[in-house]
Amino acid sequence: MKRILFAAALLLTVPLAFADGGRLRSRTVAGPFVVTLFTTPDPLRAGMADFSVAVERPGEQGIVQDAEIDLKLTTPGQPDLNLKLTHGAATSRFLEAANFELPHAGHWHYTLTIREGQDTGISEGEVNVLPRQILSEEITWEIAAVPLALALFALHRRRKRAWRETIRRSTTRSA
Repeated sequence: MKRILFAAALLLTVPLAFADGGRLRSRTVAGPFVVTLFTTPDPLRAGMADFSVAVERPGEQGIVQDAEIDLKLTTPGQPDLNLKLTHGAATSRFLEAANFELPHAGHWHYTLTIREGQDTGISEGEVNVLPRQILSEEITWEIAAVPLALALFALHRRRKRAWRETIRRSTTRSA
């Protein structure tokens, strides 16, 4: 029974395990910088999204901490999204991020402009955004928790009944 409860607890905590920046989308050289882009959720869907960026200089150790990073997202027939990435929005002190609403699914082109002092770099790429989910993962787990708890309770009662039956048989045989 303890194994079943442990497995259930483990399964319920899986959605809570998040990485620092999300899924690695690209790692490119942009002028004097090496730019790494992470996105969440995975897969990327319309709705709330997080674009996190790590900026490094080739040949140097560590992350560039004081770079200004602008993100521009474009898709045909829609207004552009222009965002400024900040340390405050990031899940890690090594990243700069923007948390925002992706208005719809489709193929989006991104442009990251990185500035530090007199140095500037530009990194571009494409991301495919899937349609919104009807139910988010968090809500799905909350809905699934009730039947799971009921199933565990029923399993416990069944095993307890079988155990009591075994005890009753052993006591009647010995009498």
